[in-house]
Amino acid sequence: MQQFIRFCIVGGIATALDACLYLLFINWMSYQASMVLSYTICLCLNMLATLRWTFRTRITFRGAAAVVFAHMFNLFVVRYKLMVLFVVTLHMNERAAYFPTLGISVLVNYYIIKGILNKTEQSSK
Repeated sequence: MQQFIRFCIVGGIATALDACLYLLFINWMSYQASMVLSYTICLCLNMLATLRWTFRTRITFRGAAAVVFAHMFNLFVVRYKLMVLFVVTLHMNERAAYFPTLGISVLVNYYIIKGILNKTEQSSK
């Protein structure tokens, strides 16, 4: 439970920054480009905190690569497809569609990262 709380704190800070950047960038570019750019910036800031503080793992190349993979899967498979579903299929506003997409992707991302890091830690023992 403490791990999930730490994940929520780190994720909350990164998410707030991601949302602010997305809402800023959408004024100058498509929602797709805004989403990718804001998420990528926050990924860079979030990665070290996720590995060191949330999951309290040593930072290894394998662990870092696993976190990047999880985030890229989340961005391009989960978030991107949800945004297309909400914006194109359900005709939601790009700004409004960001928030349900965000909620779903946060939960998916937690379980993906947790599973990958547990697997990489077990294989390194």
